[in-house]
Amino acid sequence: MIHGSASTVDSLCHLNAWGRCSIPIHALEAGIENRQLDTVDFFLKSKENLLNPSSDPSVRDRFAHFPSDLYLRNVEELTPALDLLCSAIRESDSETQSKHFSEQLLNLTLSFLNKQIKELFVHTEELDEHLQKGVNILTSYINELRTFMIKFPWKQTDASDEYDVNENVPKVKESDIWEKLSFEEVIASAILNNKIPEAQTFLRINSHSAQSLEELIKVGLNLVFDNLKKNHIKEASELLKNMGFDVKDQLLKICFFTTDKNIRDFLVEILKEKNYFSENEKRTIDFVHQVEKFYSGPFQENTQIQSFPRYWIKEQDFSKQKSILDSVLKYHKDEFNKQEHRIVLNWAQWWDQLTQESILLPRISTEDYKSYSPEALWRHLTARHDWLSISLWIEEFHTQDSYASLQQNKWPPLTVDVIDQSTCCNSYMRNKILDTLARNGIFLPSELGDFELFLLRLSRIGGVMQDTLPVENYSSKEGWDFHSHFIFYCLEHSLQYLLYVYLDFYKLSPPNCPFLEKKEFHEAHPWFEFLVQCRQVSSNLTDSKLIFQASLANAQILIPSDQASVSSMLLEGHTLLALATTMYAPGGVSQVVQNEENENRLKKVDPQLLKMALTPYPKLKAALFPQNTVPSILPHDITLYHLLQSLSPFDPGRLFGWQSANTLALGDVSGDLPHFSRPDLVNKYAVVERLNFAYYLHHGRPSFAFGAFLVQELIKSKTPKQLIQRVGDEAYVLGLSSFHTPSVGAACICFLELLGLDSLKLRVDMKVANVILSYKCRNEDAKYNLVRESLAEKLSKLANGEKAATEELLVLLEEGTGNSTQQQEVKSSNGGLPSESSSRRALVVQFCRLHDVKMSTSYLTECAKANDWLQFIIHSQLHNYRPEEVKSLLHYFSPVLQDHLRLAFENFPSMSNCRMSSDPVCNKAPQQLRKSKEEMTDFFEILLQSSEEPNSWCWLLAEAVKQRAPILSVLASCLQDASAIPCLCVWIITSVEDSVAAEAVGHIEDSTEGHTWGLEDLSAIWRTLLTRQKSRTLIRGFQLFFKDSPLLLVMEVYELCMFFKNYKEAEAKLLEFQKSLETLETAATRVHPLIPASWLKEQVCFLLKLMLQQCRTQYELEKLLRLFVGIEHLFSGGPDVKKLCALSEVLKGTSIAISHVIITSYSAESFWHECRSILERLQTEGQFALARRVAELAELPVDGLVIEEITQEMQTLKHIEQWSLKQARIDFWKKCHENFKKNSISSKAASSFFSSQALLAGMPPAEEQRGAVKERHLLLTLAGHWLAQDRPVPVDELEELEKQIWLCRVTQHTLEGNQGEIEPRFSRQISTSGQLSFDSLASEFSFSKLAALNTSKYLELTGLPSRDSCENRLDGKEESSLNFLIGRLLDDGCVHEASRVCRYFCFYNRDVVLVLHCRALASGEAGVDDLHPEVQALLRHAELLEEEEESGVPLRKGQSTSSLDAQSLVMAPPSDKVLADLKTLTSRCRHGKNFCRQVLCLCELAQELGCSYTDVAAWDGEAVLRATLASQQPDRCRRAQAFISTQGLEPDAVAELVAEEVTRELLTPSEGAGHKLMFHPAEESQTFLHLTMLCQDPTLVGMKLLDKISSVPHGELACTTELLILAHRCFTLTCHMEGITRVLQAARLLTDHHLAPNEEYGLVVRLLTGIGRYNEMTYIFDLLHKKHYFEVLMRKKLDPSGTLKTALLDYIKRCRPGDSEKHNMIALCFSMCREIGENHEAAACIQLKLIESQPWEESLKDGHKLKQLLLRALTLMLDAAESYAKDFCVRQALRCHRLTKLITLQIHFLNIGQNAMLINLGRHRLMDCIMALPRFYQASIVAQAYDFVPDWVEILYQQVILKGDFNYLEEFKQQRLLRSSIFEEISNKYKQHQPTDVMVKNLKKLLTYCEDVYLYYKLAYEHKFYDVVNVLLKDPQTGCCLKDMLAEEAHI
Repeated sequence: MIHGSASTVDSLCHLNAWGRCSIPIHALEAGIENRQLDTVDFFLKSKENLLNPSSDPSVRDRFAHFPSDLYLRNVEELTPALDLLCSAIRESDSETQSKHFSEQLLNLTLSFLNKQIKELFVHTEELDEHLQKGVNILTSYINELRTFMIKFPWKQTDASDEYDVNENVPKVKESDIWEKLSFEEVIASAILNNKIPEAQTFLRINSHSAQSLEELIKVGLNLVFDNLKKNHIKEASELLKNMGFDVKDQLLKICFFTTDKNIRDFLVEILKEKNYFSENEKRTIDFVHQVEKFYSGPFQENTQIQSFPRYWIKEQDFSKQKSILDSVLKYHKDEFNKQEHRIVLNWAQWWDQLTQESILLPRISTEDYKSYSPEALWRHLTARHDWLSISLWIEEFHTQDSYASLQQNKWPPLTVDVIDQSTCCNSYMRNKILDTLARNGIFLPSELGDFELFLLRLSRIGGVMQDTLPVENYSSKEGWDFHSHFIFYCLEHSLQYLLYVYLDFYKLSPPNCPFLEKKEFHEAHPWFEFLVQCRQVSSNLTDSKLIFQASLANAQILIPSDQASVSSMLLEGHTLLALATTMYAPGGVSQVVQNEENENRLKKVDPQLLKMALTPYPKLKAALFPQNTVPSILPHDITLYHLLQSLSPFDPGRLFGWQSANTLALGDVSGDLPHFSRPDLVNKYAVVERLNFAYYLHHGRPSFAFGAFLVQELIKSKTPKQLIQRVGDEAYVLGLSSFHTPSVGAACICFLELLGLDSLKLRVDMKVANVILSYKCRNEDAKYNLVRESLAEKLSKLANGEKAATEELLVLLEEGTGNSTQQQEVKSSNGGLPSESSSRRALVVQFCRLHDVKMSTSYLTECAKANDWLQFIIHSQLHNYRPEEVKSLLHYFSPVLQDHLRLAFENFPSMSNCRMSSDPVCNKAPQQLRKSKEEMTDFFEILLQSSEEPNSWCWLLAEAVKQRAPILSVLASCLQDASAIPCLCVWIITSVEDSVAAEAVGHIEDSTEGHTWGLEDLSAIWRTLLTRQKSRTLIRGFQLFFKDSPLLLVMEVYELCMFFKNYKEAEAKLLEFQKSLETLETAATRVHPLIPASWLKEQVCFLLKLMLQQCRTQYELEKLLRLFVGIEHLFSGGPDVKKLCALSEVLKGTSIAISHVIITSYSAESFWHECRSILERLQTEGQFALARRVAELAELPVDGLVIEEITQEMQTLKHIEQWSLKQARIDFWKKCHENFKKNSISSKAASSFFSSQALLAGMPPAEEQRGAVKERHLLLTLAGHWLAQDRPVPVDELEELEKQIWLCRVTQHTLEGNQGEIEPRFSRQISTSGQLSFDSLASEFSFSKLAALNTSKYLELTGLPSRDSCENRLDGKEESSLNFLIGRLLDDGCVHEASRVCRYFCFYNRDVVLVLHCRALASGEAGVDDLHPEVQALLRHAELLEEEEESGVPLRKGQSTSSLDAQSLVMAPPSDKVLADLKTLTSRCRHGKNFCRQVLCLCELAQELGCSYTDVAAWDGEAVLRATLASQQPDRCRRAQAFISTQGLEPDAVAELVAEEVTRELLTPSEGAGHKLMFHPAEESQTFLHLTMLCQDPTLVGMKLLDKISSVPHGELACTTELLILAHRCFTLTCHMEGITRVLQAARLLTDHHLAPNEEYGLVVRLLTGIGRYNEMTYIFDLLHKKHYFEVLMRKKLDPSGTLKTALLDYIKRCRPGDSEKHNMIALCFSMCREIGENHEAAACIQLKLIESQPWEESLKDGHKLKQLLLRALTLMLDAAESYAKDFCVRQALRCHRLTKLITLQIHFLNIGQNAMLINLGRHRLMDCIMALPRFYQASIVAQAYDFVPDWVEILYQQVILKGDFNYLEEFKQQRLLRSSIFEEISNKYKQHQPTDVMVKNLKKLLTYCEDVYLYYKLAYEHKFYDVVNVLLKDPQTGCCLKDMLAEEAHI
């Protein structure tokens, strides 16, 4: 394609049989753009093989094996090229000149597309999904391109034309005969007589559709079929032959495709006679006959086959195929009922052998099974679940070994592959079959290949541990036997316990299982090696080497990084483990000590390493490595056994008899190695730890957990049922929390079953959790741990019964099951849902039922949308959905199915109807009617008599009572003036039993027959019936007489709650009742009601109270109380429903019930007592959380509860032996404090608790004394911490506690020895692991700095122990420890506490005395005479030293060390005696020196401030610092800094004080303050900056300064400006961008709203220059420029840094580019020479541009103007060069200098009349210009000005050789070197031209300038200047040299 064309490449590929290369799409794009059709054709040909990209023809034919997805991918990859072609055709078609190209491109593209579709359909019988998509893509392009094809319109013909054509048709001879026949007869005659054209003509004349040959042939074929029906084979053959068909082929087609059995059989006989059938066709015919024979009549299937429902077999929807089949068969309903089954032969041709046998098998007897293939027979039997036959066949399968047995078999030979691939039964029977085979050692290959499936199968037949495990011949892919593979499986899944039991069961060890010795598994799983080694120890108890190996394996677990050895144990710090291991090594420790060489490096130990490791054990080290004083004397042979002689537990005389090195062992000592399993040792020495059931469940051991529960808890329990339920709940919670760990979950399930509890809920919830987890982690980038933790949190809420968590999990479960259903092809080919999806959704239903959630209808909705009515019905019936829920989903079905299903569900009873019909009260009235009818024969007589009575309705009521006939009361109510209330009362009395009626009317003293019934009677009846729970009678009565009464709603609520437990519907009814009651009360204000609302409320109140009393369970009571919350107004004088509801919520799930007494007689006092009783019971049962909630509800004190809970938790820790761990106790005490704080218990109770615990902790064993002291210290500290919160603070008790604490500290320090003095401070408070220690926790709760303790009396000298008055209450070590601890206190500044401690113990401490004396001297509380004698002596000694120094040695000049400097001290001037004494005491103080310095500092400050020390000391640090800053002393900053450092003030407080002082000083009026700030800001800023530096964090100062702006008085703009500047500097120091941004925003607001309106431009400039961020503050430049105040920015000393001038110039360039005046002014003002030079240079260039703007000839016409412009440019360029030079811009200055020369030369030319143009030349014109210049200096000026390097050789050739201007050469020689290369190049140019005499002469003269003699000679010789050559040779100066050089050259 590069050198030819695409056609050439195509031809070349064809000739060489090369595959066409795939050219890229950009080549196609280029071909289309260049109209290269051959390139397009080549591209399309290279893409032809979409079905198979291979170029090999043999491969290309095998389309059947080509993957369809690859074809679709090829088509999709081709779409960009097709889009490009379509767009090119579309664009070309729209242009007239490109029509031809468009047509050609269209033909190529359509040909390619049509060919692709044709090839696909030729080689593919049926398209799958991928092929169909590919065809759709190609078809879419064809449809688009067809619109660009040239259209040929059909010729329009009308009726007249057609009539004319028909008129010209000639008449047929047979017309007369054919007119008498039917058209079919005409066609038959024509075909038989070979007159088809005549028949077409005849039919055309008669306008019959058969005039076309195609229609005529169709009619002829129908005639053939009719003849075959009549068995007229001859006529049919003749017809076929005359129509041009092959008679044989057509008859075969008809035979194989007809559905007419008679025609088929007739043709089969005819064709068999002619031997037209092949062997395969004959077999097909025989098979069809056999099938028709079997299925022709009624036939009973094998009666042994069990009948199973059709839903066992997965059926597919063959509706599409069925419609086609019906159209082919065209059977009628009556024909189908006759069971005449017809089979088309062509169908049977496509059936393979397996399908044929499957069709025959249902109709044959069992005796014939043997002749069929095992695949078909197995599929047949399993599909029909014929277990009897399957079991017989399997039984025979086990025995089919020999040939003889094969002959006797009744079944075909069965193989495992057949079972694996041809099983069609359900999963239950499949497992049953596989279990049966597995018990006989037969397993499927698929299960053998998957070890987990194999284990699952083994678990179904007895597990992996059984006596005869059927896995003898098992071998994995790796070649492992079953034992090896199972061991590997346990290793892979970390099943340690299972592996241990498995090895024990089969007694596997390295000798009989080499797999256990594999090193790679030992390295990967260190615990595995330890397990193997331990088991070997138990097998051989006398071999100590095995213990040595086991110990090494144990060490490998501890030290996983390297191979375990004794040396590695020592290096890792396990010294005792290493020594113990060495004891069991051959030779023991002696071998190590003797430094013998060992071959085994595991036993080899470097003695030096052992010595280092034994450093913490000096006695052991001295024994093992004794120091020999005399080298010649050997050490005694002392072994470890000699050292153990004095230790009775390890007496070597009775132990270590198995060690050969033990020479002290007695003869009767056992030689066996003692081990942990020896009963005597276990009984005597073992510490048995009892592990509860939770431990075993955590480790997946349910049987152990159950055993532990039985032994430890259940036997001792008095309430076993409650205990079992509680333990079951704990196991349920544990199982949920460990749902992702199968072993723990399975253990919990098994444990629940062992307890006799139902584990379904746990199993379902765990399955739900795992489904959700797999769904949430379906993506690889999902975070598994995060999802699992989130799910575990939801499950914990689910266990607690939170509805929100349940609903959230339900949503996730539905998404997860829906996702799994989609992944497993939810929608099958028939468009419905498979039955497997229903089983998956059963999990959702189970979850809903178990957690009392509304049943999920998501799956039913999917079934309805998919029109899968069968799954819809099965699922709804299987899971007992309510009919209302099912009926509400029918609208999702198609309309036809909706109608059917509605009819099917029409007779389903609703829940409400069921309830009504089931109640016996409903049917009571008809029974009573019948009874009345039987008893009263003269019923109508009563009715007639009632009409004669005056009050007939009252008389009827009396008769109703008398006759017990409720119907009479109903009739009485229908009479005029009848009252409904009496009628209702009588109806109820007569409707209930006699006993109930008697109770209801018990309050009536007279006869009931004549009683006047009223509301009181109705109330009594109401109460009686409700008490007897006869609510149905009341409802019926009110429905008869008061059908609109609100009481009906209340009674429905009663029934719904008490009988049906439907609380949700009851809640709706209750709301409806409240609305109706409100309506009734509103109406009562207008019309007097029959039943007053007050009476209604009374009855409702009674009913609601009664409902609470009638609750049989706590669950019902809880539901009712929750229902009644919100209607408390109906409980007049009733119980507090809210509190009772809350109490029931608390007690939910417990065995404690609310007493009915409190329900019946509720009062606040009874409720309080009930809660108190419940609280005590909960506390006894250990349910402290619930007890706390009860206490909160009843406002009970929780002190005892919290303390009891803590005490029980402590007992639990002791019980599980965790209390001995120090960290556990630390965490426990901290938790106690937090718990007390959280529950807000009284400080007294908390303090008493900790104090009592401190007493218990103070009596430890001797070996634990140090830890016990620390713990007691902590407890006492906590007790004091809580006691300090009491009000008023009990100071005496606190001091006593503090004294006890200090006793603990002293004891602790004494026990630690001097270690505490060496360790850095606070290092002991943090352990190496980063956990809390006793000391760190105690320091957290220290109360030593409490204000109540730190009173001033402890700083006084009175009561302070002196050296003489102190008492020795402590021993020497304790005094030393106390002295050290007091020193630490003084160093920490805790002077009060140090003084208190000295007083507690009457202890003298020199530093405490000095510190307190310093304070007493400074405050004036004590004079020199009042001081302690030792202090006075100290001061006198210091004075004597000072006097000696003054008299003897002159005072050396030292550092100035006032207290403010915090350096070494020197003597102060003797003028101030107190200061001198303070400095003396400070210098003598060892600890507490910092406090003395603070005192000294305050004393000096007091002296400077002119006040007393007491006043200054009374001030807080901030007040002192404020006074110091306000003193205006020169060194105030230094003093303030020293004060801050000594007092340790917080940076925030310092920043606030600094900001206040700065603001104050800025606001202080001073003369000329404004001008000072404006013109001399540096000094003020520096002062303020020093103030800001007092704070460690300048950012804080900046923030405080910004905050102070709001407090500046209005109008003090100068102060605000300076505050902003200072804040900006502070932020700049710390690069605080947020603060800088705030300053800039505030500056903008200040400028715009205050400075500019007030014309404070001086402050504007100050703000600008003070902040210095010119780029962000250009708005100030704009303001000053606008207000004509811009020049003030150019004042001197305004910008010392130099950044302002740069910013000004930048601003002018960017914002004022045309203002050159200001630019120059700025540059001049700031002496910016470079910028001035740039301006001048730019101006000069402008002048030159003006000249360039018009042609040179035009400029020459006005020569005067041209010269003026040049002179102006010259002047500007000279100034620019001068300015550049001043600023040392050398390069720019030289450039301007060169341009100056050029302009000067141009002016010179103009002055002498030369018009040559030298300025504004382009580079292409420079060479010509330089060539034209007569002088060299002129050419040099031009070349330098334009920085151009011309061809000087060419110039010299022109000027010297051609023109003979040797002056030019002389000038050139003066400025440049005449190099040899110049002469050579000129010589070469000379050779290229025809020389003239002048040129020869000039060249000769030029060569004389050449200083290289040899080159001179050479060039002269080359140009044949022989005269010059001879002169050179003869010249004595050059001749000799030339001859030598020539001779040397000739020699070479």
